[in-house]
Amino acid sequence: MPLLVCLPGGGYNASYFDVAGYSLMDAARREGFPVVSLDRPGQGGSTALKGEISFRRNAQVLQEAIAELWRRHLSNAPGVVLVGHSIGGAITLHLAAGDRTWPLLGVSVTGIHDRSQRSNDALRSQPPASSIEFSREHLLRFMYGPEDTYDPAVLDIAKHAESPVPLAELVEVAGRWGTDFAAVAARIEVPVHYGLAEHEGFWHSSDESVAAFGKAFTAAPSVTARRILGGGHNIDHHYVGAAFHKEQLDFAKGLVSPVR
Repeated sequence: MPLLVCLPGGGYNASYFDVAGYSLMDAARREGFPVVSLDRPGQGGSTALKGEISFRRNAQVLQEAIAELWRRHLSNAPGVVLVGHSIGGAITLHLAAGDRTWPLLGVSVTGIHDRSQRSNDALRSQPPASSIEFSREHLLRFMYGPEDTYDPAVLDIAKHAESPVPLAELVEVAGRWGTDFAAVAARIEVPVHYGLAEHEGFWHSSDESVAAFGKAFTAAPSVTARRILGGGHNIDHHYVGAAFHKEQLDFAKGLVSPVR
């Protein structure tokens, strides 16, 4: 099986993908995948970036971390599949578009788009090196959405996965990312699997906007892009999460030829 490397979004650490009852990592292990979820720089126990805080710098640092993971799994994995959520999805696309020292088979990203519903003007006035923690009100409004799409208990179950997010990342995702995306997407030459929640708190979510996002991957040999009905931004923690995890794992399986 491919080595799955998961990158969480803003406001969460590596445990985002391993919340009890909603765990992509558990589902992957049951299918025989080697799987790792990484704290991005500044999350959990990882060291924060110094100087420039950007998706590009995140990708540079993570490229080295994944190279070390690849060396450990080289003997029994045919390659790497990246799974990224939200800001982690944007960084995943930067990784896929850049130079790497390990074989990338494909990417599966969720919770990211290039058309934001939010302005970053208020964020720009804050010190760029500062971080914020999302309140429960913010989580309910932006990360989860309609009450009938998730079990309210998941917010307490996932509490250990929460992490401060650098304001610089929020400014970039609501601003420069929208300008950079097309050039990043055009450099990706591996299969792309993409899902955007119906009830997005951050992005313009429609069948048309999802299709347009998918069409930006002009060099990818295949692109699957669809809207996830009944889900909010944190798709993994919703009722539809388990079915979507199966879809992601089926995508990853399909990247390995029968000969391998």
